[in-house]
Amino acid sequence: MRSTLRHAVAIALFICAPGVAGANPSDQSGPARVANAAGEYLVFSDALTADCMLHRGRSRRIANTHPTRAIRVVLIAYTGKTRAQGDSEFILDPKTEPKPLGCDSVSGLARRWEIVHARFVSPARR
Repeated sequence: MRSTLRHAVAIALFICAPGVAGANPSDQSGPARVANAAGEYLVFSDALTADCMLHRGRSRRIANTHPTRAIRVVLIAYTGKTRAQGDSEFILDPKTEPKPLGCDSVSGLARRWEIVHARFVSPARR
């Protein structure tokens, strides 16, 4: 009985929480799907760089598209199915070049980044 209940809860969570477990990494190519206003202005993109081409990949970048406000973003990285240690946290200023994150492929394994948190930063708190 207990395992049946656990199984039902796990299925319900998987269905009700898209983008949390089992997310498709390609879903992150467009505007980031974050449940706050700042996250709506974050965009992932790819670029060809010599370093990443050695690994048969592309350079993954993230940019702030808001016209006037800076955004503090926290990302987690995955190589294959393994989560990297620690989080990446930085401030993305408006009207600047995208921030390079790294190659989307390393040693034959896909790399991806997910947004944990994004919020606007006031100039006084920088």
